[in-house]
Amino acid sequence: MTGWRPTHAHLRVAVVGLALLVVGVAVGRPDAVVIAAPLVLVTLWSARRPVTEPTAATPLSALTVNEGEEVTWEATIEGIPPRGTATVVHPGQKLLEVEPAAGLLVAEGADGDAPGAAVARIALRPMRWGRRRLGDPAVAAYDGWYSWRWGPVPLAGMRMTVLPVTAPLDATAPAPHPRGLVGMERAARPGEGTEFAKVRPFGIGDRLRRIHWPVSARTGRLHVTATYADEDAHVAILIDAVNDVGESAGIDGEKSSMDLAVRAAAVLAEHFLHRGDRVGVRVFGAWGVTMLPASSGLLQLRRILDTLCLIEPGTARGEDALVARQGLGAGTLALMLSPLIDRAATQQVAILNRAGIDVVVIDTLPPGMEAETGTTPSALAWRIRMLQRRVETTQLASLGIPVVPWAGAHSLDQVLRDLTRRRATPRLAVR
Repeated sequence: MTGWRPTHAHLRVAVVGLALLVVGVAVGRPDAVVIAAPLVLVTLWSARRPVTEPTAATPLSALTVNEGEEVTWEATIEGIPPRGTATVVHPGQKLLEVEPAAGLLVAEGADGDAPGAAVARIALRPMRWGRRRLGDPAVAAYDGWYSWRWGPVPLAGMRMTVLPVTAPLDATAPAPHPRGLVGMERAARPGEGTEFAKVRPFGIGDRLRRIHWPVSARTGRLHVTATYADEDAHVAILIDAVNDVGESAGIDGEKSSMDLAVRAAAVLAEHFLHRGDRVGVRVFGAWGVTMLPASSGLLQLRRILDTLCLIEPGTARGEDALVARQGLGAGTLALMLSPLIDRAATQQVAILNRAGIDVVVIDTLPPGMEAETGTTPSALAWRIRMLQRRVETTQLASLGIPVVPWAGAHSLDQVLRDLTRRRATPRLAVR
């Protein structure tokens, strides 16, 4: 609604003041005339319609933030009458905190005799990852007497991309089976690197800076320090998005299985990419999000975070379990993030393990879900599924596949060390 229109308060004052004035004069009641006089004067004084037409604009149409990060949405209103005000309303949404709490903000205009401008700023704090379009904000302007109102005029909602939060991964264990040419993982072969291997006699082509002077002085012959080569590993992060178990209350509250999976994937991707490894992502059970090829670098981290934001669990079902193996060869470290509710996830893990791929299952079932009690049919079905799930995890452990509940950034350190020691053991792989 555009254009200046009288407010309800202005109409009430005009009607009540004129009615009291007429009644007081007609029946000879001076007290009614005294009461009506200020109302009539205010009505006449504020009866002039403002001549300026305000304009409102928002500088931001799209924004990328992290979970829990506070951003400021602002609207600029120009052409406000002298001593007028502007009111901005930004509706709240689920898992979106708005400050002021009601989303209503009043901005003062200019105090002079010329039309002025006001900038309204509202703080927004998204509480969960994903892509969303913020609901339609609106703006209205009033003159100095609050007798005339312009608007409310809807403004374009802002598109917000909320990236999952990451945290430093407290893991010093290397990834097993490094295969590439660069990276920070210790290779099984000697070469130029940082990990000490042994002290050996000097040979043709050895660098002078590698000379080990204490041993050379003691033996009378030049010796050099040999190191292991630094290589990278291929890490595949597999996300089971078939089911989202539990309720999500945002970054500060309870977490669902998809919250744990997405945030764990972001932490793991950041850790391995900072080590120089190649990281790829595959999502099962979400429409439109399938595979992100493995690569390295900070640009790959941003691609992974953008991919995680697109996950909508349960939008694609019935995928072939064999698709998990496509493009993954022996020596790949596969990290399966799953609540292990759908049996297809267990089949995928077994197929990867038979192909000679090191698989680590990261259990993303929220704590306390297994102990749910009740006598309703749904509660009994859930308890039966939890018993079956316990049998399946035991079978995975018997196959040498570790199942680790996700409890933070330190969850995988010991498991990766065990896999690194196990890589020296001969294994049978199905080709």
